[in-house]
Amino acid sequence: MRTELLGQEKNIVKIKAEIEASEFIKALNRTINELSNQGNFRGFRKGHTPRKIVEMRYGREAIYNEAIEKLMNDELQQIVEDYELDLIESPMLNVTEKIEEGKNVICQLTFEVRPEVELPEIDGMEIEKVVTEVTDADVDKLAKRIRVQLADIKETDRPIQDGDLVDLELTIRTLNPDGSETEEQLKPETTHEKINLADETIRVQVREALIGKSKGDEASAVFDVEEGHADRSLAGKRVSYKMKIETVSEYVLPEVNEDFYKHVFGPDTDIKDDETYRARLRQDIEGEVTQENKSDLYTRAVDLVASKSKVELPDRFIARQINAMRHEDEEWAKSNGIDMNTAFGVGTEEGKKGYEALLKTRAENAVRNVLVMDKLAEKYDIHIEQSDLEAEFERRANELHVSKGFVAKYFYENKNQLDRLTDQLRWDKTAEAMISHMAVKEVKELSKPENRPENDNQEKQGE
Repeated sequence: MRTELLGQEKNIVKIKAEIEASEFIKALNRTINELSNQGNFRGFRKGHTPRKIVEMRYGREAIYNEAIEKLMNDELQQIVEDYELDLIESPMLNVTEKIEEGKNVICQLTFEVRPEVELPEIDGMEIEKVVTEVTDADVDKLAKRIRVQLADIKETDRPIQDGDLVDLELTIRTLNPDGSETEEQLKPETTHEKINLADETIRVQVREALIGKSKGDEASAVFDVEEGHADRSLAGKRVSYKMKIETVSEYVLPEVNEDFYKHVFGPDTDIKDDETYRARLRQDIEGEVTQENKSDLYTRAVDLVASKSKVELPDRFIARQINAMRHEDEEWAKSNGIDMNTAFGVGTEEGKKGYEALLKTRAENAVRNVLVMDKLAEKYDIHIEQSDLEAEFERRANELHVSKGFVAKYFYENKNQLDRLTDQLRWDKTAEAMISHMAVKEVKELSKPENRPENDNQEKQGE
């Protein structure tokens, strides 16, 4: 097979491949024999079906194309090595001239390669790392939460008190900032919900509206939902809760003693007194907040370095990412019983344009980060070894209070999950190597948002 570089535009490389007639015939005969063996042709033994019969079932052009694809798959690795291509995905194959047996076959391969990434000077780049001090109040909250989780629940006729469990009929409406109706308010959805007033994350407006009310009463609360709220249909909106109380229940908390400790940590626990118990809770909280702060640091560091890197974002890569994100949004809306118009405001032309612009920004940031992290992994020679997987299995086993073998078995039996875990470990390992070259300042809270500079990548993107 002879190949020739036709040209490169941005990150798209086109290569001409000329398959010699004799090579094509060999591949064609192989393909026909395989189809003859695989198919069930009445009246013929497998592998002995005449070519014309095989062609009648599958079609001559389809057989030609399959033979070429098999042949090109065999040669692909050599082409990649010859032209030193760093592929993003498998190439597209196009036969440019009519196929005639006895003549060479001319094809064109279109490769999408990884674009060049110019990293900024990372050594000494400043970034803040949040260090959270675990207080006695934090331990108290966790201790209370555990008791509530293990408590018996008993209905009561008394008015609602802080810490109760309230079953209610809930109608959520969105409002304009001035309190006037929006389109969503005209079609409110009423659901049955449980609101746990023992949960400290319950909004103060909802808590205050319910306390003192009794079964059968109605209560209302109005509040502004933050932009980053998990429920995207409510994020950034003013919301009205209309609540009709159906039942009120109180938690009968268990006594904290050795039986309680065994119930929480298992029968073999060595915790036998309050001091040891609280020390264990503090340790668990410290581990959790340390992991959260670490993840936050990684995210901000990657965003910071990516924003200062120069990279030409591949259009097709962006388009695929947009489609994937749109699909995720559609699945999220479907799983929550919300239509896309309510969730993302795409019912109007203006709303649709705004949503598409947001998708494009999200996709560009995601693609930029991936390309920059790949470049950093290459720069720092990051690889995931078996020891990395074993350490992660051990960490998760301890966190879930199960055996390491149980965790390992799950991932080895679920290849997609193992691949995702490996990718995440590579990402984390790369971020850790990058941060080791930065000037990290420990703080109790971030002094200012480390936003992505708007103009850092405009020149490259517009080329």
